[in-house]
Amino acid sequence: MQFELVKIEELSGKKASIYTVLLYDEDDSLFNRFLNENSITFKSEILDILSRLRTIANKTGAREGFFKLNEGKPGDGICALYDQPGSNLRLYCIRFGHELIILGGGGPKSKEIRALQESEKLKTENYQLREIAQNIMTSLKEKNIWFSGDFLDFEGELKFEE
Repeated sequence: MQFELVKIEELSGKKASIYTVLLYDEDDSLFNRFLNENSITFKSEILDILSRLRTIANKTGAREGFFKLNEGKPGDGICALYDQPGSNLRLYCIRFGHELIILGGGGPKSKEIRALQESEKLKTENYQLREIAQNIMTSLKEKNIWFSGDFLDFEGELKFEE
């Protein structure tokens, strides 16, 4: 899988930086695709997600309590931004401590669905992010990328080519 980590400057702040993934064969990042797919049907939820991301970036940092943890394999950092009661959208991300979040994709998750595997869309988005997380973890171990001194940024080679 070929992709690039891209910082979303307008959502990043002094407490946390927010990145997304740009796949080489697509025009839009995973997060922008998520926004475009859901901005009409779930407009108020999208606005709420953006507001929560700005709060995380500028005021609180990426505290564990804001995320549903362990949405992937053990140790890969895949989680979902907690939704508000009664909301439908699930947004998957990779969390690195309190300072860094990589936003992936997601989609609607009705309350009748108990496991992401029951939704083909959510399963596809989640498994894609798992593969991305695996590439990032390997790159961190091999020291091709690393965290900045304040842990607010990735440094090194942010373009991943298999």
